[in-house]
Amino acid sequence: MKAIKLVVLVSLFFLFCNQAQSQPFIYFDKTISDSAFHRFAKICKLDLSTGVVTDFLPEKYDPYIVNDPTQSFMLVNQRNWSPELYNTNDSINFLLLDHFFGIGIDEMLYSPQHNSLFFLTDGYKYLEIYNLSTHTFSNRINLGKTAYTNFYMEPSRSAFFSSDNDKIYIFVVDSNDIEQVWTFSINDNQIIEKRNLLELGGYQGSLGYSLTFGKKGKGIIESYPPYYNNNNRQYYFRLCDFENIKKYYPFIIKTGECEAYFNGNGEFIIVADETYYNQNDSIDNYQNGNFTIYNSSTGQLVKTITLPPRGVIYTFDNYPNDIYYVLNLDTQPEIYNLTKLELHQLSPAVALTSPFGSRQEFSFNVTAYGGLFTDSSVAYFNGQAKPTSKINDTTVSFTLSNTDIASTGNYPIWISNYGSYSDTLNFSVTYSLQNSLSPTFQCVRRNPDKSYTAYFGYNNNNSYDVFIPTGVNNRFSPSPEFRGQANVFISGNHQNVFTVNFNGDNLTWYLAGQSITVNKNSSSCP
Repeated sequence: MKAIKLVVLVSLFFLFCNQAQSQPFIYFDKTISDSAFHRFAKICKLDLSTGVVTDFLPEKYDPYIVNDPTQSFMLVNQRNWSPELYNTNDSINFLLLDHFFGIGIDEMLYSPQHNSLFFLTDGYKYLEIYNLSTHTFSNRINLGKTAYTNFYMEPSRSAFFSSDNDKIYIFVVDSNDIEQVWTFSINDNQIIEKRNLLELGGYQGSLGYSLTFGKKGKGIIESYPPYYNNNNRQYYFRLCDFENIKKYYPFIIKTGECEAYFNGNGEFIIVADETYYNQNDSIDNYQNGNFTIYNSSTGQLVKTITLPPRGVIYTFDNYPNDIYYVLNLDTQPEIYNLTKLELHQLSPAVALTSPFGSRQEFSFNVTAYGGLFTDSSVAYFNGQAKPTSKINDTTVSFTLSNTDIASTGNYPIWISNYGSYSDTLNFSVTYSLQNSLSPTFQCVRRNPDKSYTAYFGYNNNNSYDVFIPTGVNNRFSPSPEFRGQANVFISGNHQNVFTVNFNGDNLTWYLAGQSITVNKNSSSCP
C-alpha cells in the first residue's frame, strides 16, 4: 500500500494547540555530576502546555523514576536506598518504602476509587498492593516467570486497569512458558481468570506472544516470529478487547523490528519501527523515528510519519488520545505528538450574514477535513461544542445555527477527541465576499404539462466555500423566495446544481449582490 506523505508534521518544538488546555508533565532525571563511582541527578518536569522545564526534586543518587499513568504518584529509586514515594502535587514530603529495598519496580498503577497503588515487581513476577490510607502493603500475588515490557515507552503498560477500574489485566509468562493475560479482581483480591494470548488473538505459528501496551480493558497482542533475520521478521499486531473478546480486529502486519501502541479508545494503532544492530560484538537497539498509523478496525494504513531517531514514547491516562515521541529531554527537548488531530479545511469556511427571508434556516452543516477523527470527535465553534458526526477517519460534519452567524467576525474552530485538540481554523462571517459569486443559468426545458424547468448553477471566484442563507442575498422573485436553491457554494464554476419548475414568466435569482433572470424564451435544453 502506498504510504501517505506527511505534508504538515504535527511537530511541536512546544508548538501545541491554540487552546489554553492543561497538559501533562514529563518527569525525567538530569545528570548533575557523573563519575566512575557516583552519578547524581535531579528530577525535572517538563510542562507540555508551555515547554517550560522546572526542577521537581533536588539531587538524588543515581535515580530511576516510575510514574503511574495518571501522573498522580512517582516512585524514585536510588542506589543502595529504599524507594521514595511522592504525590506529584507535593515535592517536599514522601513515604519511604523500605519494603522495596533492593527490589526492581517494573510498573505502578494508581486506583483513586480503591485508594491503592498496585506494583508489578521483579520482572513482573509479583503483584503487590499498597493501601494509601493505612500506608501498608496488604497483599503479594505470585504471577509467573519473568515477563517483559517495552523499554522505549514511559510509563510501562504491560499491566492495566479494566474499563470500570475494578480489575487489572496483567501480561504473564506462566510456569510452562505460555504467554497469558491474568485478570486480578481488586474487590475479590485474587486472580480470577487466566487466558492464553494465542487464543485471544495471537497469530498461529508464531514463536511467541506479548502484551506490552494496554489501557481501559484493551491491549495489543503482539505475535513475533523466530529470530532468523531481524530485518525481515514479520510481526502481527491485533487489538484485543478483553471485556468483549467476540469483537473482531484485523491483524496489522509489519516487517522488521517494531512495537505498537494505540490512541484513545483504540481507534488507531501506531507502529514504531526499531533498528536492531548486532555485529562484531557491537549491539544497538533504538526507535528509528519511522511510524505508521493504521485504523484498528479495518487495518487500513492512514498515515506515515518520519522523525529523528532514538526517541522515547510517552503516554498519559488523562490524555488518552495523545502519544508523544520525545528526544533530548535533558538538553534541547523535541516533542512530537504522533496522534494530534489534523484539521486542514472547512466547507463552507465563510458565511455571508444577512436578514433571513421567509424561510428560516435554523441550522446548516459544516464539513471539516483532517485526520485521525473518531466517533468521539467533537467540533468546537468559538469555544462551544457543536453536534458532530464522524463520516470517516478524515472527515466530520458539524451543525451551526443561524445565531452562530448573526454577527460578523472570525470564529475559531477546532476538533477535540478525548482531551486532544487539533490546530485551529477560522470560520469567517462577513457582509461581503472578497471576490464575486455569480448565479448562472444553463437552459430551460419545456415539460409535457406546459410548465418549464430551469437549470441553475453558479461561479464562485473565491478560494473558499461559502454559505449564504436564504434571504436578501439568496432569493428568488417572484415569491416564494426559496425554490430549492443551493446555500453552500463550492469554490469554482458549477453547472446544473439545482432546478426550478416555473410557469415560463420571468424568474430572477438574486445571489450575493448579483442576479440572473430566465423565462420560457431563454436558451432551451438540448
